[in-house]
Amino acid sequence: MGLLGLAGLLLGLWARSAHQPTEPIAVAERFLGHLQQDHYAEAWALTAQGGYTGATPQALQAVAARHSCRSGRVVGTSPLQTHGNRLRRALRGQRVDMDEVRVEFEGTCLLGVRLRWLPGRGWRVVYFASHAG
Repeated sequence: MGLLGLAGLLLGLWARSAHQPTEPIAVAERFLGHLQQDHYAEAWALTAQGGYTGATPQALQAVAARHSCRSGRVVGTSPLQTHGNRLRRALRGQRVDMDEVRVEFEGTCLLGVRLRWLPGRGWRVVYFASHAG
């Protein structure tokens, strides 16, 4: 296999590998950190500020009380997006990130955080809940 063949092989492997959505993960981790420290105003600032997460920090506190498990480490994200998919989107002039990402945490229970990209506001939490495995 020549150098060009090796480069093609490596590019193919990279294109098929999963992209790790670091921005949504960081927002989800900050959000849960604020909840665990009872900093509801700071956590609420990271939400879409309405809907399931509540229209006020006090409403968020009531929702958080129903999902009180301590989350731990990130165990996964979905939907899967490959580096090749991101490259295709960039070449077409489209936004490369998915519009919505789910981040799963594992700790004293499983906890999912759903984030949505809001133009002008960035990644915002729109839903979170503990759930069975």
